[in-house]
Amino acid sequence: MAAPVGSIRFWKPGTEGPGVGIAEERQSTAEVSSVIYNPHASLSIEQQRQRLPVFKLRNHILYLVENYQTVVIIGETGSGKSTQIPQYLTEAGWAAEGKVVGVTQPRRVAAVSVAGRVAEERGALLGHEVGYCIRFDDCTDPQATRIKFLTDGMLVREMMSDPLLTKYSVLMLDEAHERTLYTDIAIGLLKKVQKKRGDLRLVVASATLDAEKFKTFFNQNETSDPSRDTCAILTVEGRTFPVDVFYTQSPVPDYLKSTVQTVMKIHQSDKEGDILAFLTGQTFWMMLFFEAFNSHS
Repeated sequence: MAAPVGSIRFWKPGTEGPGVGIAEERQSTAEVSSVIYNPHASLSIEQQRQRLPVFKLRNHILYLVENYQTVVIIGETGSGKSTQIPQYLTEAGWAAEGKVVGVTQPRRVAAVSVAGRVAEERGALLGHEVGYCIRFDDCTDPQATRIKFLTDGMLVREMMSDPLLTKYSVLMLDEAHERTLYTDIAIGLLKKVQKKRGDLRLVVASATLDAEKFKTFFNQNETSDPSRDTCAILTVEGRTFPVDVFYTQSPVPDYLKSTVQTVMKIHQSDKEGDILAFLTGQTFWMMLFFEAFNSHS
């Protein structure tokens, strides 16, 4: 049996015991409450973009993409790398003369949602300048689309008809740490494509990634001279929302039920806001979670 809702206690690293210092910390960070998804919602979209952590490294990113075939970018979740980097590349001219900036996502939902956000920021109709391509749903215009979001599987499928990916000037592999089957296939094929196309740029982005391994894999410098490296690493620090880490005081027999109980406890005791629970990728477990959540609503 799972522990009752009231008995689940969390212990933050660095404190003396479970629950110690939580109230004080919440009070001190009230002005940056974690329940506010976008504290700059009242600002214009352009002002919101400039407040993202990735904005201050805009010129650095463009310089590295210009001078290196592959750029590995490590940025925390919420730094703005997924939505902003494709726009920076487009604004710098990488989508000129009919070329396309492609961005891969490991999941269909991510490709659609990020494409919608980028289209909104650019004031464009989704499917025109900014589009997405997932299985059974191609929302792009072959003549007008300049930023294209697609799943790893769709990129591999495009390689079957166009092995050198001639219409792309830059490809960004987002969330590369997911390491799906199609991600690994795409990474291996892209390394071969780069040997044939020296003008193709590759951006590998992730929040948790072993950057050195990716640099070793993509670096085509066979000499000991670092100035001839074809791959560079850039780290983006900062996020748009605060994150606190707490651990359960004792192991729970059923993590799914404990997640539901914790969500309900937050829902009942904290102020108005949103709750996002991360579980395993199995759809069956996610369905159980939402059914359990709805039954308690």
